[in-house]
Amino acid sequence: GTIGRFRQRIVEHDLWEVLFAEVNHQLEQQNIIMAEGRINIVEATPIEAVQSRSGKGKDGTNKQDSDAGWCGKQGSGGNWRCIDGYSVSVGVSEDGFVHSQTVAPGKVHDSTQVDALMLGTETALYADSAYCSQDTRDKLKRLGIKDKIQRKGYRNKPLSALDKERNTEIALVRSGVERTFAVYKNCYGLSKTRFIVLAKHMTFYGISAIAHNSQKGARFLSKYGIPDPVHTG
Repeated sequence: GTIGRFRQRIVEHDLWEVLFAEVNHQLEQQNIIMAEGRINIVEATPIEAVQSRSGKGKDGTNKQDSDAGWCGKQGSGGNWRCIDGYSVSVGVSEDGFVHSQTVAPGKVHDSTQVDALMLGTETALYADSAYCSQDTRDKLKRLGIKDKIQRKGYRNKPLSALDKERNTEIALVRSGVERTFAVYKNCYGLSKTRFIVLAKHMTFYGISAIAHNSQKGARFLSKYGIPDPVHTG
């Protein structure tokens, strides 16, 4: 229908990031999204491919999504299982607004997405230990961004008591990103992809990020009224 054709046009012209940036810009202008002094909470979640099992269609071609990849997913009871799918990575503010997002095959390590998720203007970057590389920590130092990445221990170098305490404090802030994923999966039905091919997923989850921020912005307005807009000289 009309929505499907509109979505396809966005895919063809690679426009989701342009639309996403414009929506966020308007929210910033209304002082709903805080552009100054904001933090960036980076996290990823696995999404199962709509066609995750091998099999052939009527024409004999493989129906499995060739752009997907295997990754781990935590199920009920805390048990992990492998799924064929994608990883959706986001950078969100402390208020839960999405300000950066990527979609990658499940086999791609989450840490490879950190550069795309960083704004460069955030005051601090919060992330779990999967993002704890020396390169990332050095980059944060160069940019003057506070390093709030959780540390990880090793067999011959366990975490110190201070590192454990630091990780706990960071986890309290990081937990806010889970609400964004809960909206995606429980409200938008995005626990599983709906299409095949990476470009379509990037657009579809990008539109979902736009909807998420727009709905949060509307709730903000209904609760607090219209704030003073940001004036640029």
